[in-house]
Amino acid sequence: MKDPAITLRNGFTLFELIVVLVIISAMITVIVPYAGRSNESLKIKEECLNMAEAVKYAIDLATDTKRATRIVINPKNRSYLLETTAGGADNQDYKPVEGFQGAVRYFGLKIYIADMDGFGVEGDDRYLTFDPEKPWPNASFSLLTNDAVNTIKIRGKQVEFEVSGI
Repeated sequence: MKDPAITLRNGFTLFELIVVLVIISAMITVIVPYAGRSNESLKIKEECLNMAEAVKYAIDLATDTKRATRIVINPKNRSYLLETTAGGADNQDYKPVEGFQGAVRYFGLKIYIADMDGFGVEGDDRYLTFDPEKPWPNASFSLLTNDAVNTIKIRGKQVEFEVSGI
């Protein structure tokens, strides 16, 4: 026989549910702004990795084909592409590299290009040429978002990038 003074509870009281919901709401309020920043940080890091790979590809292509190859960056429309010459020391007509994942690549909407040192200028375009018959260039440029700056440094055949917050 059961003791009538002992009752079993199945479930939670309304007060307990409200307390749990308040705690969850407070946690979400604190975490959401950081999640957005983390996402932007990942996007700029991905863009830096893509750019570093493009530069390495240009260096390898110039070395393998013995032809001048250049990366052309347009900061105004936030795009870049690789170009190469048809060959020969006197031929400086550049054409887009075939097979490089599309002719022109674009940066994300919230990513901007700045601090371009060591680049040549041609209209709105900035270019960096890798010519196997000349010394390899030293250059750098930065990709910016609202909360991060990533700088890509090219020192001869070495490509690296630094990450820093604003």
